[in-house]
Amino acid sequence: MRLRLLRDLTHPCVDHRRTDRLPIKADMTGPLAGPGTHAPRHKVALIVNTRSGSLVDADSEAAIRSLVEACRSQLIDVFEVADDFEAACIAAHECGADAIAIAGGDGTARSVMQMLTKRGCRAALVPLPLGTANILPHRLYGDRDAETILSELETYRADDIDAGLVNGEYFIVAAAVGFPAVMGRAREAMRPGGRRDALWTTWRRMRVAFKHMFIPRIRFKMRSGRTVTRFRASGAFFAVNDSLSGFAGIDPPGARTPVLQCIAFRLRGMWDFFGLGIEALVRGLGHSRRTRILEGERVVMTSRRALPVMLDGEPGFAHHHARIRVVPEAVRVLRPPE
Repeated sequence: MRLRLLRDLTHPCVDHRRTDRLPIKADMTGPLAGPGTHAPRHKVALIVNTRSGSLVDADSEAAIRSLVEACRSQLIDVFEVADDFEAACIAAHECGADAIAIAGGDGTARSVMQMLTKRGCRAALVPLPLGTANILPHRLYGDRDAETILSELETYRADDIDAGLVNGEYFIVAAAVGFPAVMGRAREAMRPGGRRDALWTTWRRMRVAFKHMFIPRIRFKMRSGRTVTRFRASGAFFAVNDSLSGFAGIDPPGARTPVLQCIAFRLRGMWDFFGLGIEALVRGLGHSRRTRILEGERVVMTSRRALPVMLDGEPGFAHHHARIRVVPEAVRVLRPPE
């Protein structure tokens, strides 16, 4: 679970199950180690998921070394989550860091946030763009790469952002329900380093997704103030506030308070499926007659079958009943001053 740094990083006998703290060498903090520099404000722990996004095919040791050398804050320790996710998060929480940088994708950031929140940890998160989609890092840091973000941490400020909650499980970017979640599970099977039977698993999951796509099995009840909207759909995306804004022609929500934005799909056959794709390219999903855009504070979903869900790219199931709501200021992050 633990990665030794510099001298021990490439040692073949590293015991990843160790939980004792491994000190960071003084020369690993870059310019801050030199004379005449100011003491860093942030104490940083780095959590690395070597099975995520761009780190799968890369030289992970070289990538971690590059991140360590770029950090201008006080880097306390580095933890790998590939072997024991929970132990890595606990160790990062207990090492005394006030900021936790996450080298992985949106799903890794969500999982780290979920576990740290359950432990009552309020350390600020720094999601690095080293995953597949990197939606959250782009929202916070624009086009900055991981090394640039770590080198600028001393100029960043803490900020609390809203999150969504599905049956006690958080999501920061978006939640998919129904056939979009099954399609996401099919995509996950094709990721590098995945299953040996990836093609068969992908085909099987795509068949299930198409089966769900044309039957509006899910009943939704969305509450917005005193107004309740009921509808049926075969799948939907949910995002907090303006996370869907600018995506395929979807306008930002009108409310200034924390709100869930929903795009629901109801397709009746393959013609609707192909028509949706054409409309998405020409006019955007927000202007398609095959979708419905709604806003509200709470959503209740019911289905006779188990509800497939995907939270920030991480697949799961919500059984037959699910509740979604907004949690204001649920996630503390470090972000550049505006």
